[in-house]
Amino acid sequence: MSRLLHRWLLGVLSLVFCLMTTGCWSAYEIQQVDYAKAIGIEYKDGMYHIYVQTLDFSSIAKTDNSGKTAESPPIWVGHAQGKTMSLAMNELWRASQLHIAWGHVTAIVMAESVLNNQHIKDVFDMLGRFPEARYTTWVYGTREPLLDILSTASIYNLSPLDSILHNPLPSYLENSLFAPVLSFELIAKHNDPATTTYLPVIALNKDLWLQNKKEHDLFLIEGAYFEKMGEKFKFLSRDELSGYHWLIKGMRRAPLLVQKNGVIYGALSVGLPTIKIEPIIRGEKVTFKIDAKYLTALYEYLVPMSYDEMTRVSEDTLKEQIMETYRNGLQRGVDVYGLQEKLYRKNPKLWHKLSGDGENLILTEDSIETLNIHLTIPYTGKYKRKV
Repeated sequence: MSRLLHRWLLGVLSLVFCLMTTGCWSAYEIQQVDYAKAIGIEYKDGMYHIYVQTLDFSSIAKTDNSGKTAESPPIWVGHAQGKTMSLAMNELWRASQLHIAWGHVTAIVMAESVLNNQHIKDVFDMLGRFPEARYTTWVYGTREPLLDILSTASIYNLSPLDSILHNPLPSYLENSLFAPVLSFELIAKHNDPATTTYLPVIALNKDLWLQNKKEHDLFLIEGAYFEKMGEKFKFLSRDELSGYHWLIKGMRRAPLLVQKNGVIYGALSVGLPTIKIEPIIRGEKVTFKIDAKYLTALYEYLVPMSYDEMTRVSEDTLKEQIMETYRNGLQRGVDVYGLQEKLYRKNPKLWHKLSGDGENLILTEDSIETLNIHLTIPYTGKYKRKV
């Protein structure tokens, strides 16, 4: 009798364990899931507007060895609005035909109307509460309609994921003008009052590439937003930031025209910078000393010029562009090179006093006391330099 009772208890216990064991009952088949890949956010008329780009992974997977499809994979964009981010998202779910998976989002695009302290805080507070949310998504600002940005296809019928929006690094390594930013980097800088928050601006261009002589929208970075102390972000165009990249440590390479008195002598590819920025403190007056060294390659040599002269002209050009960009930033009330952070790291007490705890810009046109640029040209391509 005891043996029979023992077996009965074991059977009941096994059944209980089976019921308690978690399985894959909540799993979805791949064809039953909408995969969100990009999120666009704007604020107008007192409402948050959310745009969600979703892709059909089954159509993206149907490629040949080259990664191309017979026709462009379809891009779906959902749009909803609400008084809060959460309400807008729930409104979007109301008409969603499939389960939306958020763990594959690789880009967040924010309209200019969102780029102020309160809205950015709301955006990342809501997104950060999603268990699937990642802090390694690329983030951009934009001045163009979000629907246009999120509906743009890639070239050669490639997946929309093969574009600057979802993968900006290949383009940046070729032309390092505006560094891409990950969401955790943006959050960290935005939460630190001593740092300058920088956000690249993504746009569409119809002129640089044509498909069978027809216009085709493709992505490019047209400038950047910089946060003004305690205020809304300010936009500076590519032309206004001609020297911005020269003082960015992660710059890979960027072009430089060697020009003097209207004559173009050649073109250099400048990269691999070594940059040192040191605050000089005299009482309560602060200036900055900047030393920057670069390695360059000579890719065009159109008119004869001595090596020493080419180096000197190039160094003067870099100085002019750096200072012009610095002044353009001051006119908008922003510290484009993050000089104030250097003071904060060296003397936080003085920084707090001069800046009013980060509310005021302490820079003037004379704040850059010394700007030393040293440039060498060790590589001249297949041709040896004769002078």
